[in-house]
Amino acid sequence: MEKSGIMIGWSRGEISPLRKTFVSGQFHSRITDEVLSPLMATALALESKISDEEEEQAVFLSCDLGGVASPGFKSEVIEELDGRCPGLDCSKLTMNATHTHTAPCLENGWYEEPEDDPDFMKPDEYRGWLVKRLADIVAEAWEARRPGGISRGFGYAVIGRCRRAVYSDGSARMYGDTSRADFVGLESCDDHRVNILFTHDEDGGLTGMILNVACPSQCEESKSVFSADFWHNVRESVKARYGESVHVLPQCAPAGDLSPHLMEDHKEECDLRGRLGLDDKGIIARRIMAAVVEGLETASPIEKNVVFIHKVKRYQLPKLMVTEEQYELEKRIHHMSEEELSLQPFGFNRVWPFGLVCDLISRYERQKNEPIFEMDTHVIRIGDMVFATNPFELFVDYGRRIRNRSKALQTCLVQLSSSSENGFYLPTKRAFDGGHYSGLVKSNWVGPDGGDVLVDKTIKDINSLFKDEDYPRTR
Repeated sequence: MEKSGIMIGWSRGEISPLRKTFVSGQFHSRITDEVLSPLMATALALESKISDEEEEQAVFLSCDLGGVASPGFKSEVIEELDGRCPGLDCSKLTMNATHTHTAPCLENGWYEEPEDDPDFMKPDEYRGWLVKRLADIVAEAWEARRPGGISRGFGYAVIGRCRRAVYSDGSARMYGDTSRADFVGLESCDDHRVNILFTHDEDGGLTGMILNVACPSQCEESKSVFSADFWHNVRESVKARYGESVHVLPQCAPAGDLSPHLMEDHKEECDLRGRLGLDDKGIIARRIMAAVVEGLETASPIEKNVVFIHKVKRYQLPKLMVTEEQYELEKRIHHMSEEELSLQPFGFNRVWPFGLVCDLISRYERQKNEPIFEMDTHVIRIGDMVFATNPFELFVDYGRRIRNRSKALQTCLVQLSSSSENGFYLPTKRAFDGGHYSGLVKSNWVGPDGGDVLVDKTIKDINSLFKDEDYPRTR
């Protein structure tokens, strides 16, 4: 596999709404125009001329949003880019969300809209403005391409923690009480890896970094504000240490069962934060920056000529089927008394405002004719590092399975990425057996069987980018 020189371009811009609108990410409606910290979008454009006839390219676009797999959203951005980026193959654009729960909605109909309020911006109005803004940022990054180099960094930072408590009867609960007498442990391990791709100019100067960490940005998820959450603190810390011209592109690795909220160590963390004078976002940024500093100091040598391969794939995964019993129960919800509703298992006592995935009636009636979930994935090799995307809130164990079978020296998995439709959660069998939110049919299009297919397909495509002699490098 031939190495070639690489062109690198960066751009970033604010995407905070201009007027008040819905804040996405909770079961209830929140409306605000308060920007606690600016929502940002960052683009990294890469291009390599392999020969006069052959070239490779990729554009990473990271957004401080709840998700970017809303149907048609990426297509709208590509349509807006038409004619603006000469030579760019827009199929090589991949988008991902940091999964902040304090970002605007992108779709109408999830919450009841206020009447006769001229200051309220409907989600589709914000979405139209956002599409143009993101196209500008991508076009600026593409135009900014210059010869440069890349290096790899790696470290650890305690950011995301398992958020599912398990009890002695085998049940699990998201954010369950860990002080209960029947608490037996947390459902999964944490993932503290920080994978970093550094970019450099021709003289070796630092121009930016991709930071891949397993945690959604949700310290402030219940507030009625717009906020980039802990990624704002990280950006400010990078700017203070390395200068304003150094870009930060955040990616969320598989973390469907993780969050920055504490299930354990409350007393210890509160004491530490008090002594440091930091809140939860500040201490997370401090830990990420420690990994960045170590990662840069111990980074691999800068490479100006690298192997660069980008594959775009569509996977077909079996959908999680709704049972007849679940279907009949869902039909009765609207007719139940409050007492009856209180007796139903979690997930079957309310209608959730999260689209078709939660509409078990429609799902059941359509599933025989629509048994397959189609998803888009980008598998990108840059030197000895690989990126592979998926549209789910993918549980951490799937990421662990992929990384440990990957031939890449460093494997960056990117959840909540652009696809033909929103994937929602993808739980493990252990989580699905435990139940509760994120481990229910009502939370997922795809279940553990589909997760196995996703792992095998992703590994096959990652490893196809490496020759046998590339592996294993170190064991």
